[in-house]
Amino acid sequence: MSSIQLMTEIPGPASRKLGSNAARSVAGPVSPDGEIFVTSARGAVVEDVDGNHLLDLVSGLGCLAVGHSHPQVVAAVRDQAERFLHTDYNVMAYEVYQQLAERIAAHCGGDRRIAFFNSGAEAVENAVKVARAVTGRPGILCFEGAFHGRTHFAMGLTHREHPYKGGFGPFPPDIHRVPYPGLDGTTLDEFVEAATPMLENGKIAAAIVEPILGEGGVIVPPDDFLGVLGDLCRRSGALLVVDEIQTGYGRTGRFLGSQHTGVDPDLILLGKSIASGLPLSALAGRADILAKLDLHALGGTYVGNPVACAAGLAVLDVIESEQLIERAEAIGTRLRGAWEEIAGRDPRIKGVRGRGAMVGVSFRTAAEADRVVAAAAGYGVLVTTAGLRGNVVRHLPPLVLTDDQLNEAVEALQKALAEC
Repeated sequence: MSSIQLMTEIPGPASRKLGSNAARSVAGPVSPDGEIFVTSARGAVVEDVDGNHLLDLVSGLGCLAVGHSHPQVVAAVRDQAERFLHTDYNVMAYEVYQQLAERIAAHCGGDRRIAFFNSGAEAVENAVKVARAVTGRPGILCFEGAFHGRTHFAMGLTHREHPYKGGFGPFPPDIHRVPYPGLDGTTLDEFVEAATPMLENGKIAAAIVEPILGEGGVIVPPDDFLGVLGDLCRRSGALLVVDEIQTGYGRTGRFLGSQHTGVDPDLILLGKSIASGLPLSALAGRADILAKLDLHALGGTYVGNPVACAAGLAVLDVIESEQLIERAEAIGTRLRGAWEEIAGRDPRIKGVRGRGAMVGVSFRTAAEADRVVAAAAGYGVLVTTAGLRGNVVRHLPPLVLTDDQLNEAVEALQKALAEC
């Protein structure tokens, strides 16, 4: 039976009613883009309040590598919730924190120590704290097209002005932005020319970089980019911080996106799929670096919550037992191939790019991309947009997406594009 079952228009009357009700109590700045209200979800399929079943190629903006409500994750959450919900790890420790730290460290390679936080933005903020503390320098190098979160310093690192930064300045000083190779035609040599003098001035504590720009439009840089950046950092005494919050957890066909390049970062940041959507993120740092910080220099009331850590252990079990890292490569090959075939006959499409199950389709305008997203929902497939100009249709599907569901999604996307 088809995964997609449409019983009414999208959004349906029940969703529209809830959307109208929400407007009376939910703050406008956090209102959703659409009015589809979910009532249940499993795997790659979401059911809305009107009874429609839709294939989810967004997965909570990349949070659901193992899909919605995976039974092993649900069971782990239930078991831990019945034991205890919270203590604050700094006050009274619990083993599940340590167990997850050991598993993540093994996936990241080298002699690493793990610190947990609540969100990707918190992991970014703490990476800045670590870099400044161990180098004694103030500056942070970041990139055009970057997205690193929406807390204040993280917003300063994020590039896109609207909707993320408008009116929220001034932002912290000592943030230095350079071109990202592959974005708007920027070459590796142009990046080196811009970054070298900044790194050689002796004031940069760290360079923070995404192995692939996510919110920036699914921009895949040259293969040697991270290696070149790492060499520049080492020569200058700056730390290399790799933001794997979206590219990690198998998304690109490796556990880390940076593992395609052989680079060994000083600090690795993880989030999103780490606990299947529960609030959890991680900083995986070289042991010798983190040993330089004082006791309790990092932390927070809720960081490394035991329920989220239990979910995190189950997520790793599922990724390993269901071979989801290999699955990401198969999903991406099918999606990119389908879009490349369409692009060959449709002038609205400027390019198709990505790695593993992280795929972006660049359209001429944001309006064209928005029309495709709306039409796709009408055919039962959820996708979203990205890019500095909002003209990229982005796919971040659950890695549990089956072949039948993948074929259904491709067929629906083709129909949506034809309708537009």
